Amino acid sequence: MAMSDNNYTVLISSRQSEMLDHLTGLLAEEMSHLHLQKRCVNNGHIDPLHDLPAMPDLLILHLSERWEGELQELAHHSSSERPPTLVIGDTQNPEVMRLAMKAGARDFLTEPVDQQELIAMLQQLEAEKYQSELTEQGNLTAVINAKGGSGASMLACNLAHLMQVESKQKVILMDLDMQFGSLAQYLDLKPENGVSDALKVVDELDNTALAAYIVRHKSGLQVLGATTDSIRLPNQTPEQQINQLLDLLLTHCNQLVVDLPRMIDRTALAVLKHASKVIVVVQQDFINIKDATHMLHLLRTELGIANENILVVVNRFNKNSEITLADIKESLKPHKLASIPNDYRHVLDSLNKGEPLLTVARRSSICQALNQLQDYLVNDEPEAPKGLINNLFSRLTGG
Repeated sequence: MAMSDNNYTVLISSRQSEMLDHLTGLLAEEMSHLHLQKRCVNNGHIDPLHDLPAMPDLLILHLSERWEGELQELAHHSSSERPPTLVIGDTQNPEVMRLAMKAGARDFLTEPVDQQELIAMLQQLEAEKYQSELTEQGNLTAVINAKGGSGASMLACNLAHLMQVESKQKVILMDLDMQFGSLAQYLDLKPENGVSDALKVVDELDNTALAAYIVRHKSGLQVLGATTDSIRLPNQTPEQQINQLLDLLLTHCNQLVVDLPRMIDRTALAVLKHASKVIVVVQQDFINIKDATHMLHLLRTELGIANENILVVVNRFNKNSEITLADIKESLKPHKLASIPNDYRHVLDSLNKGEPLLTVARRSSICQALNQLQDYLVNDEPEAPKGLINNLFSRLTGG
């Protein structure tokens, strides 16, 4: 599901054309990704949902002097036949409130409509739709370095492998570094087609065709890798194509683990808004913590990702480091902090052999720590997102 490719439809219904234009303007100004529809009910049927070709995701109903009939007509639809509804009317009238609740109203606004209050309500309802659809698909875990070289690719690869083998999940590992991606090599795999190739034909892909772009590890782990003969520049891929590919992959697995390059672009935005969990990988040095502070600010504040859905993972952890876990907690204030011990010998052995850590060092402390982390990712219930990231580019660039 995608929240920024105009598939969230809002129907605004009123008997006043001026109010329709006003409400449309308020929403278009701040939430340009919405698909807005207007319905001026000035004669004939007063049911705002009468004879619609398709139900919207949300109904905004501005009540008129005929509010009683409008709400009664809406209440005649079963709960499964009517969308979530925001009602604009006299919230001081108990009869209006009673009938509105009977008609399935999710929230109420009074005139004059406060734009920020309206936007906040829509963001919450859109996020709920997004999260409910996520529960019908696989879970997506995004892994990204706070600073380059912190080990996100190693973590992503081994977490995906452990999910497949230890938690018996159906897992796809996706490499979104479309310039220098090398995840497949971690598993001694050589994909002939990769992410860039799949994106070129995403409109034609189904579960059968998808198999041509995925290589399978002997463990059963599926890998959608990157190929160096097909390179895409940042922001070259339309976000809608990324959304289409992610939606297809999420219906094809229980767990989708995505290794993200350290760049917040349209590709990253598409992945992050699908993610149940976002892992930010850091190391114990001042520059890492500084970059992690900035990264977390972007995720929490600019992108609106709930802190409960973000994990900070300290890779190559050394208990003798001058920067302690307590220092990192104080600086980053993560909802959850995990540490992966420094084990250069086993990691290097894994990389050189093209075999996962579970194969080369099953009993090692690093493998045990990764196994605990994947168990948390598989079995923890993700929190509903508390914000949206659709408007990031429009807010930052004025687009």
